[in-house]
Amino acid sequence: MMTVSVPCPCSDKVECESIKNYQFIIHHSADEVNALQWNHHVPERNVLMQHESLQLLEQLHKDKMQFKYVLVQKENNTIGVIYFQVVMFHANQLINYFPDNASPAFIMRPLKSITEKVLNAINLRLLVSGNVFMTGENGFYFSHETDKAVHAKLIRQAAARIQQQEKNIQAVLISDLYEPKTDFDSQFLQNNYHQITVESDMSIQLNPNWETFDDYMNALSSKYRVRAKKVLSLCKDAGVTCKNLDVAEIEEHSARIYELYNHVMRGAEFKLSELNKEFFAEQKKSLPRQYHVFGYFKEGKMLGFISAFVFGKRMEVHYTGMEHELTKPIHLYQHMMYDMIQFGIENRVAQLHFGRTAPEIKSTIGAVPSAMYGYLKHKNALFNFLLVKPYTANLVPQQYTFRNPFKTEKQN
Repeated sequence: MMTVSVPCPCSDKVECESIKNYQFIIHHSADEVNALQWNHHVPERNVLMQHESLQLLEQLHKDKMQFKYVLVQKENNTIGVIYFQVVMFHANQLINYFPDNASPAFIMRPLKSITEKVLNAINLRLLVSGNVFMTGENGFYFSHETDKAVHAKLIRQAAARIQQQEKNIQAVLISDLYEPKTDFDSQFLQNNYHQITVESDMSIQLNPNWETFDDYMNALSSKYRVRAKKVLSLCKDAGVTCKNLDVAEIEEHSARIYELYNHVMRGAEFKLSELNKEFFAEQKKSLPRQYHVFGYFKEGKMLGFISAFVFGKRMEVHYTGMEHELTKPIHLYQHMMYDMIQFGIENRVAQLHFGRTAPEIKSTIGAVPSAMYGYLKHKNALFNFLLVKPYTANLVPQQYTFRNPFKTEKQN
């Protein structure tokens, strides 16, 4: 544990004065953190931000990344907690996010020709708020007595103090924020952070009147209902079966699960880290009723898997794995999406989150996008202005055509 009592690192004296009554206690391991003190500030519904889950995540991935736990105190009372991960960031992952018609043209067109070389040269240690293995705002909680503008100041100052301690952390990413913007956002923009746009989070509100999967199917327009039936029949006709695996079965198939996971991860355009091989089994042991791994088998061989968390009325689809050359002809991925909807209905889930990948397919089953963004800042002011600012301004996620598969009022 380290209690930080260094001069305020920000250049704005007014801001330093505004947070002078706050202290930052920085821990470098979950083992140093008082679990009750941490969990007191984390809502029960956010199980994955609670101390026990973060401790497991650290134990499994401490060889790949570092973890920072910050207690924010005022008058010796903890008023908030902030969670960071430190990962290696390879900028060449961003090459596909630059459009050919990027603007402003007078800046980006000359840069476009050297973008790939520039990005290949940028590899840095990145301090990320929250959990890079999950989608959504999951990096900080504060008591209700503090407003959003103060939250932003405290997060920025916590990051700055960590960078003061560890000089080789070169940049900070405040990730996975949802629209609409508030005073929280203006605090970052006013302090040389640059907005970065990321793919939308895809989710579906499950109709409380759907008691069975057939109710969901009947809510689809005829066009999409026919498509769904075809997808579902392909796996059945091919002899593919699905099983919700227990701990022993996950351990039995652990090598294959990790192999299939890596098949998908190798094709991912953007990733900040990768799961440890033991994650799936250990997560099941930790949350046996809330974490699920579904295996898809043909003649005893696993062709693919999908995992999900269920926390009360909320369900989070996590990672998938499959061999695309084997599973594409039977549309296994889309079949998995339908299975997750069925599982959500059976468990009386209200909201089902699918994350950011394959948004077009997810829209055809009823998921809708929620815009997401973040803020990025390099500690070198010149680098931050000349490279980070124009590059982040022109990062554009791939554009998709989203569908509405449900009946309209005229069709009812």
